Amino acid sequence: MASKDADKGKDKDKAKSKAHPQGDGKQHKAEAKPKDKDKDKAKAKESAETAKVAKEEKPKAPPRPPADPRLKMLKKFHGKFLPRGPLRDRLKVLMDRWNSGEEHGGVTFEELKSLHNDWKTACEKPAKKKASVSV
Repeated sequence: MASKDADKGKDKDKAKSKAHPQGDGKQHKAEAKPKDKDKDKAKAKESAETAKVAKEEKPKAPPRPPADPRLKMLKKFHGKFLPRGPLRDRLKVLMDRWNSGEEHGGVTFEELKSLHNDWKTACEKPAKKKASVSV
């Protein structure tokens, strides 16, 4: 039994020797906290000042005008193939007018919308009839 007590004493000595020679870290952490708080406060003040300067330098941009609704409708025809016939002819006439000048030749949203609706109806497949079941 005496040897077991001696072994326990050796283990305690080893644990003490493993400890940091300057003591536990609790003392160091307590000292570092006030310094860190001062640094954080200084950084916060600097960032607040830079934010104020940035706001003063950049004036607000004027709001963007709303997008032309004709452009949205015109984009629906880009990259699409219209079959030969009256729909393709109508699109060709509209595009010639559109590319004629800054005012886009007076092409209206209604003209583009009606062409798009006509094109969609022409592309639709007729509904299949359901087979009737006789009893």
